[in-house]
Amino acid sequence: MRSIDEDKLGLFVKQTGGMVAASFNCAITVLGDRLGLYRALSELGPCSSEALAAHLTLHERWVREWLYQQACIGQVEYVEGANQFAISPEAYAVLADADHPAYLMGGFDSALAVFPAVTKLEEAFRTGIGMSYDDHGPNCACGIERMGAFTKKNRLVAEMVPLIPGMHDRLSAGADVADVGCGGGLAVIALAEAYPRSSFVGYDTSDEALARARANLQETGLTNVRLCNPFQEPLPENPVFDLITTFDVIHDTPYPQDLIDQIYGALKDDGRWLCEDIKGFDSFEDNLKHHPIAALLYGFSVTVCMNSGLSTADGAGLGTLGFTEPMAREMTAQAGFREFELLAIENPMNNYYLLGK
Repeated sequence: MRSIDEDKLGLFVKQTGGMVAASFNCAITVLGDRLGLYRALSELGPCSSEALAAHLTLHERWVREWLYQQACIGQVEYVEGANQFAISPEAYAVLADADHPAYLMGGFDSALAVFPAVTKLEEAFRTGIGMSYDDHGPNCACGIERMGAFTKKNRLVAEMVPLIPGMHDRLSAGADVADVGCGGGLAVIALAEAYPRSSFVGYDTSDEALARARANLQETGLTNVRLCNPFQEPLPENPVFDLITTFDVIHDTPYPQDLIDQIYGALKDDGRWLCEDIKGFDSFEDNLKHHPIAALLYGFSVTVCMNSGLSTADGAGLGTLGFTEPMAREMTAQAGFREFELLAIENPMNNYYLLGK
């Protein structure tokens, strides 16, 4: 064995210790969310553990240790000399404000949900066959829904639909729309509320996601949306839809080319497909050197996205960063799409492609 550089060893131990601390932090942050601790800190302002516990009717000793950990990890601030704790506006945006574009609590939910999958993943490394989204249970579906909620609730109707030529008028008059891989149904709900004369279908192969979508839909009272599993009701083989949307779906599916072919077949000749997918570079080397959150995305890929893409023996396994723009152009052209446009929508995580026949 090569001799060890003690300085490098110390740095590596520090780095790895930080990673272990971050792993514990996923569970502890989700606790803070579920118990309302971040929101309460914002409401109270700088306060003691006693005041925070009393405000939420929680046990003070548990709250105090949670605050100690959160201060050490850097998610809450400690007010020296006053023995008080506070949450900054920036931390609140990321950890508690679901209406802010920086909100990331869904990421913590998703990370926590996949921890129990380690045993199954160990077997996947031997057999090559991964897990479906439902194999992770309901918390994974919840986390993924929360991660994509801001775009669907706040940007889809206001910013994205206007970029599709003539689509606002078509939807206003009454059009047929499908969201493939609809998850919790947030996209079809946002569109259906904005365009009551149009009809919407949300497709998803995850029963956990469809259960969330049905619950979300029931809260709205909308009657122009229906939800279905394409295993029971496949996309129509004839061109019926004016608009099809997919949000971070293509890289997840075991059969991306088949899905793209089905989307092409179900789209009217003058229809459009709005495709959101993960933004990345064309090679691992470029992602390693230049992608600011490559480690996060490759981590998500091993535990969730590539896992889903290899959930069948002959799955493509594209991975989170696998559906690059050149690949998207190639696969959609193979399906028959002649129009491909990279839309000017600013998003640090995603690209947006507009496709037509």
